[in-house]
Parts: sequence; C-alpha cells; structure tokens
Amino acid sequence: MDLASRLRAIVRGHGGLRELTYEPDNGGYRATIDLERVGEMLGGRPVSTPFGQCLVIDRRYEADRLHGDVRIDECELHDTEGLRLLDPMLEFAGSDVSGSPSLGRTIFLDLETTGLSGGAGTIAFLVGCGYFDLGAFQVRQFLLASHATERALLAAVAGFFAGADLIVTYNGKTFDLPVMETRWLFHRITPPLEGVPHFDMLHPARRLWRNRSRLRSTTRAGPPFRAGVLDEPQSSDDACCRLSTLERLLFDVTRVGDVPGLEIPGRFFGFVRSGDPRPLEPVLEHNRLDLVSLAAVTARAARLAQQGHEACRDGSEALALGRVYERAGSFDRAEACFRGAAASDATEIKAEALYRLALRFRRDRRYEEAAAIWRDVLAWTERTRGKRSLLELRQVAAEALAIHLEHRRRDLTGARTHALFALEQSNACRADDVRHRLARIDRKLAKKKNPGSEDPGLYPS
Repeated sequence: MDLASRLRAIVRGHGGLRELTYEPDNGGYRATIDLERVGEMLGGRPVSTPFGQCLVIDRRYEADRLHGDVRIDECELHDTEGLRLLDPMLEFAGSDVSGSPSLGRTIFLDLETTGLSGGAGTIAFLVGCGYFDLGAFQVRQFLLASHATERALLAAVAGFFAGADLIVTYNGKTFDLPVMETRWLFHRITPPLEGVPHFDMLHPARRLWRNRSRLRSTTRAGPPFRAGVLDEPQSSDDACCRLSTLERLLFDVTRVGDVPGLEIPGRFFGFVRSGDPRPLEPVLEHNRLDLVSLAAVTARAARLAQQGHEACRDGSEALALGRVYERAGSFDRAEACFRGAAASDATEIKAEALYRLALRFRRDRRYEEAAAIWRDVLAWTERTRGKRSLLELRQVAAEALAIHLEHRRRDLTGARTHALFALEQSNACRADDVRHRLARIDRKLAKKKNPGSEDPGLYPS
C-alpha cells in the first residue's frame, strides 16, 4: 500500500493502521508574518478559513490580451471532442443529447513546491489556479505564508475546487495531484478532486511536438521498421516538451526576467526567514505565465485534434497527429494525416508516413493500395539513397511486396525478385525469414514452367 492509500485509510477510519503521531495545525498557531502587509506588497489579500488565514492573489488577463501571438480568448476550451481524441481514457460524468460530454468548469492547476522529489516532505507553497470568465483568463494563487498556515491554505484550495468539472495540468498525474492529495490527507482534509476528470497535457504534447525538428529511425531488433521516436520516451529530447519551450515554439512567447526553476524553493525559504515578500514576485509571475501557457497549449492541441490535418503547420505535426488518431481509433482521420505528411520534403517524415499508410491499408485489407504504397517507397528510395533509415524502409517494402505477389497476385517470379533484394538488405534477425520465403517460392516455381511476371523491375541491375 503506497503512502497516499495508507493516509486515505486513516482518514476513512479503517485499515487497522495506528493513529498519526503528527498533530496537524488546528488554527491555534499564528504565523509571525503579517499577511496584511505581505498582501499589500504582492497585490493580494488574506482570506479566512476554519483553520486560519491564507494569502490569495488574483490577476485577470482580458480576452483581447496577447500571449505571444495568440489572444487570450483563443485559449478557452469549448467542448471535449479534441480532449477525448488526445486522451481516449478521459471520462466525463455527464453528456449532452448528442452523446458528447459537455464541458463545464475547467480549472488549470500549477504548483510551486519546496522540492521536486515528491513524498511527505514536499510542500506546495504556491497553488496557482486558472479558469476562464467571460472570455478572460482569471488566475487565483494561494500563497503559503508560513508552515503553520498550511492547513488553512489547503482548506481554501479545497473550497475553490468545489464544483470543478475538469482539471488540466502539465505533468500533474505524476506530480501536482499526488502532492496535493498527500498534503490534504496529511492534514485530514478530504481530497476534493476524487472523481473529477483530469487531463494531463504533458503526454499529448510529447506525442504531438517532441522532436518536430528531427525524427530518427531506430534499428533495434523487433519490428522490421520503427521510424518513430514519437512513440518512445527519450530523456534527452524531453527538453522539447517543457512548457516554456512549447510556448516559444507554438506562440512565440519570450519571457523577460523569468526566474529559473531551481531558484524558486530558495526564494520561498528566504521569504519565510526574513518576511520580505519581494523576491516572491518573480515566482508569482512565473506561475501565472505557466498557467496561461498551459491553457494556450491545451487549446491548440484540442483544436488541432478536432480540425484534423488541415490545421497542421507542417509534415511533422501531421505525422504526429495521425498517430494520435490511430491511438484513438479514428483511422480515417489518421489516413488523411499520413497522406499529408507523405508530401513533406523532410526525408524521415515522408518515410514514416508512407510506412504507416501501407500498414494502415494492410490492416484494413486494402492490399492493392498497400502494394501501391510499397512500390512508391521503392521508387522514391531509389532516387534518395544513402540514409540507413531509407535502406531499412526499402528492405521492408521489398519483403512486403514479395508477400503480396506470392500469396495474392500469384506472381512467383516477381515475388522471388523482391525477396532476393530483401535478402541483400536484411539484417541478421530478418535474414532467416527471407531465406525461408525464398526456398518456398523456389519450390513453387519448380512445379511450373516459364511463369509470367506481372510486376516490373524496381531494382538496378
């Protein structure tokens, strides 16, 4: 049983666990920091809870304000279709008459904490929440003035989340929500987000925009051709999916004087020791920009998923969106995206798009269309030699055509020609399969005399 489960069992009064030895603050302790003064300096105000006071800072971004090159009102989510395509596991409690879940009160959440390791010792000293109000983006930040007032802050945040229909975070599944849930349970406050749908934008962002500038093919044993780093996490490429990177890449946002993330915990500890809140102002602004960018990136991804390949900016985005559609079971949309990506001038993007198109046709039993794609691959790769990824793709195309000609067209001579070429290009783990195919084709040919060839030669002599 993990820590959250054990704490939840204690709160609910079952599980046979002993009582906590830690006594949460019940409001009897008073902070040494003057909240009124801090509120005046940071543009906030103290709010009262049953467990004491905490500091709240509100900021409003009007609908016509620009965030980079995107307007604030363009960042609002209006329906759930795009979100459900991006995350097929997302479930909503209510649906409208058309069967599409209606989108109610959506809250964007981002935390600033005393550390990134997680666990019971990590405290969220700044809880940033954003939501749309009449086209404007309203940000409410809950600031911890001292450790003694943590319970008051958690109670205020829990009250703010009451009635939420959707929570949107960036890496919230593994960090933000577990941190909040742990602190709520630690202070015997019922977590308010149980059962509320949660959309974590980090994972769709990785699928859509990781390595958009360079796609690599893999050469590991397994499937014959795996031209996709977008499916496989690469720690060295995760920097491309930081929120600060995406806001610059998608919306041309440039932050001026932004505080580095590593400095943020130290600024909070300095505030607690000295009572001077001025070093926290850049932290508050950093958190606010993160929330606005989270809303902008989420709206961009949802709109992209809803509108399809015509909304894609380039072949890389079309290819990634096609894979998102495949994952969601929207195969017609995936095919349109792959066709768009196949027209790209980028070699790796075009190669993977053609490969996925051929696989899609084969799975749909559209064998002649798949064979036409494999022939296009051979003709194209003949003109663009030299890259190992294309040699792999060329070998896969030749083997696929050999299978098609042998079993469906009954053209054994053409099948043998393709199989021989595939054998020349095969790596060690695929060569035995191709030799087995060649031996079978030769046995079939031995039973016939002068078989006709229905497939033109696609390989140099």
